[in-house]
Amino acid sequence: MKTLTLILITGVLSMGLFAKENKEEIFWKWFEKNEMKIFQFENDQETILDSISEHLNLYHESLVFEISQETNGKREIIISADGIEELFPSVESLVKETPSLNRWSVIAFRPRMENYSDFGLTYSGKEFDPKKLWIYYRVENGFFDLIIYFPDYIEDQRDTYVNAAYVLLDMALGEYDVVKSIRYIDFQKSPVNPKENGLQPFSELRSVFDKYKNSKD
Repeated sequence: MKTLTLILITGVLSMGLFAKENKEEIFWKWFEKNEMKIFQFENDQETILDSISEHLNLYHESLVFEISQETNGKREIIISADGIEELFPSVESLVKETPSLNRWSVIAFRPRMENYSDFGLTYSGKEFDPKKLWIYYRVENGFFDLIIYFPDYIEDQRDTYVNAAYVLLDMALGEYDVVKSIRYIDFQKSPVNPKENGLQPFSELRSVFDKYKNSKD
């Protein structure tokens, strides 16, 4: 009888200890243990990136990550919801639980890039030049609506254009603002004379968006 009682108590204690280690802690414990190996991921890039994906998927299967170049002995790792608003709380919870890391800065959501319009993008084998893109925006009832115009837009390849556009939008405004602060986004083919049709270069998007956002603060 005493033996049975001891086993039951041990089981309860074990369950209590396990419950204290949430999914965020499990991920970061693994990351800390492998911090240097991950930092030097170029030494075995495919294996290490696959391993990060595997462990991140154990936390939440739909989150993605990006790793920056090394700068002054540090890197950034970006935890992204890939533009899916329903996943934002999972990103925020994971980043909030980040432990103290010597070589890493952990960032929630894809951030803005400096000089975003100077960077071309290759997506699904297609080249996208931000300098050739145009925008039309409006502010209606306090909401920001946007249309992006491509010079060679093809409706049959809409998914490619849409996915590429969201990458460029994240570069311009940051993932969080693209999802949370733009009500409506559409994608169309550029007219022959964009300026005469009231369009603005994509390079001006950040400026007009920030003006709108500041007006709401």
